[in-house]
Amino acid sequence: KQWYQRRVRGLAELQTEIECLRAMLYQCVEQHVAGEDITPQATMLKLKSGRLIREVADSCLQFWGGMGYTDDVFISRMYRDTRLMSIGGGADEVMLNVICKFMGTDPGSRS
Repeated sequence: KQWYQRRVRGLAELQTEIECLRAMLYQCVEQHVAGEDITPQATMLKLKSGRLIREVADSCLQFWGGMGYTDDVFISRMYRDTRLMSIGGGADEVMLNVICKFMGTDPGSRS
């Protein structure tokens, strides 16, 4: 019973994170349609969504155990493919640098 409760609570945590990202995405779309610059928010979304999808894939793989590594289970492909989210379109470190720039805390801009 405790194992089940931990697993279900973990899924609830992940669903909460997904819904927060969805709300931020909708807000960004509204701002973009209004003609606003959404570069900082879009960068934060890419950073957080890339990290979250890896966490979701890792949790699913953990749930499946050793079976999750076999090609018979979709999660094995998802687990491998999610790594691209933090590489394609800019690595996490690049996204963090862009966010720092908009915050005015870019270490590269100081003398």
